[in-house]
Amino acid sequence: MQLDLATRPNSLLRAEVSKLLVHRSARRQGLARQLLLALEDHARTLGRTTLVLDTRHGDIAEQLYQSMGYIFVGAIPAYFINFDGQPHATAVYYKLLAAK
Repeated sequence: MQLDLATRPNSLLRAEVSKLLVHRSARRQGLARQLLLALEDHARTLGRTTLVLDTRHGDIAEQLYQSMGYIFVGAIPAYFINFDGQPHATAVYYKLLAAK
């Protein structure tokens, strides 16, 4: 999992969640949720209060993000080529982090 920090002077409150991957054999055990919570805590310590992410539209990962308070912004069609060689839409989400 990665947290990509925006670096432009006008975007220092923002970061992107990327590469949240959990092996198929370890899914549905809460690992992705724990990783995402740790990433959010780390973002807070860095002063980042707005997180953004994208995932394949219709993927089961959307359920996780929605359950953790990420807000669906919209879908962009034909955004990337998946392993099947076909273009797929991406779903864009954001979350405003509350102070702890």
